[in-house]
Amino acid sequence: MSGQFDTATIKELVYRSLRQDLIQQRYQPGEWLQENEIAERLGVSRSPVREALHMLAGDGLLVEIPKRGVYVRELSERDVRENFSLRCLLEVDAIHSLCADWAEPNAEELRACLRRERAAYSEMGDSWGEKAGESLHTLLMRLAGNATACRIHGNLRTQLMLIRISAIMSEGDAERSHAEHAVIVGHILEGQPQRAAEADRAHLHRTQELVLAHTCNG
Repeated sequence: MSGQFDTATIKELVYRSLRQDLIQQRYQPGEWLQENEIAERLGVSRSPVREALHMLAGDGLLVEIPKRGVYVRELSERDVRENFSLRCLLEVDAIHSLCADWAEPNAEELRACLRRERAAYSEMGDSWGEKAGESLHTLLMRLAGNATACRIHGNLRTQLMLIRISAIMSEGDAERSHAEHAVIVGHILEGQPQRAAEADRAHLHRTQELVLAHTCNG
């Protein structure tokens, strides 16, 4: 990777590269990340690697242990439950905010999101819509317009990528998830935020229990 980095962007590029490695599970939960090995592999100095690792720890993907090093985060049952609980609070608030300050273009964005998910599922063999672009959950947060909440929500979703939900769940789980997304959107379009919030809460709880069944309790 040597020669590909501009001095001003090297830290960000190293960060992106390592983040993608973590999401694709190049490193395993609990694994020690060695600055020297990463720097040599990427063809950069240790300084931007150290900074990138610190940024990833801030995202909740890594754990920094003084005098011991940096390790890939291992998500416990408590971590998973807290993650989904916080996401639920943020998404329910976003749904209410979205419906209270409704703008007609939002309707088409929501419908388009469902179409992309369905196309990814039926045409691309991408059951969990990983190639579909912006997820419904991320879209709800964006449309609600709270930048701070969006950032926190994004970090929570990124943490769960360490588990690779798409790799542990069945197509039947994905089919049901898409159907639940459609229900959430339907209630929003009908101007029923309470029902939409209840549907989203139930959807997140079901997904949480599936994750726990395949990982922490598996």
